[in-house]
This record gives sequence, structure tokens and C-alpha cells, in this order.
Amino acid sequence: MLGVAGICLVLIIYFNLRSLDNQQQRFVERVGDGSEHYQQAYPAMYQEGEVTPSEYSRGRPLILVFWSSWSGRSEEALKNLTERYQHASVETAVISAAVKDNPENAGVVRDALQLPFLIVDGTEHYNEIRLPGLPSLIAFNADGSLYGARLGFSGVSDYDFLHELLHPEHE
Repeated sequence: MLGVAGICLVLIIYFNLRSLDNQQQRFVERVGDGSEHYQQAYPAMYQEGEVTPSEYSRGRPLILVFWSSWSGRSEEALKNLTERYQHASVETAVISAAVKDNPENAGVVRDALQLPFLIVDGTEHYNEIRLPGLPSLIAFNADGSLYGARLGFSGVSDYDFLHELLHPEHE
């Protein structure tokens, strides 16, 4: 009986990890070359008008992160991203796209974490591109080309791929 339970546990872990890899791969495929997301206009949450990542970045690397106040993992991801942003060796633009959230709830997270990011309403675009979960992060090089994308946040190492973007090698 114990052997069957062990086999079941191993199979559950295996298929769970495989499913996460498949979700990540589908997310990267949906992101494509990133141009759709880089040119998308997002309604600003705490100021008037809309913000386009391509205009906001002004030649800087840009990170676009979709999150929500009701997602505990989103708060952890934002905290980790804030730390990385504050220690970056290159000036980086970050747009924090709140999803299915109201300005009051997003403001609570913004104030609690002292987010230094521009916050926009990302709900419409999130729904259009059918992102599979929160948080979802898309990063762009200074020239606007796609740097990389990451679905979910399970720990601080998930955003390690941003290191070269935030700390480019100097020639």
C-alpha cells in the first residue's frame, strides 16, 4: 500500500512539473516577438491618459509585469522585482499592469511595497492575449526587442533570468 502511495506521489509531482513547463512554453509562444505588448496602450491608474511601453521606456530596458492584489504570488514577485530594480546597474523602466483590480486595492499593494513602478490597468490586454496566470512578466531590451518572458513566481530564482538585462556587461 505504501509503495502505491509513493508511486502516485512521484507521478503527481512529475505531471505537475511537466504541466508547468508546458504552461511556460505556451506563454512564451503567446508573447511571440513581444512587439504587440511593447506597442500596446494601457490606461494609467493614478494619472490621466494612456501609457505605451515603447514610449515610456525611452531607450531603456523595460519590464512589463502583470499582477493582481488578490494574488499572493504577485505580491512576492513585485517585492522581488522591486529589489532587483533598486540594485540594477542600468536605468530600467518598469510598468506594473494590475489585472482585474481596482485602483484602491492596487494602491494598497503599491503603498505597502513602496512600488517605484508606473502602475497601469492591464486587464483588457491580459484578457485579449489569454495569459494563463499571474504574475506574468515580459522583459524588453533597450532597443525594444524581446529579452524574455516568465509565467508565475515560485521563488526568487524565477527572475534570475533578468540579471543580464539589469546588469549588462561593460565593454
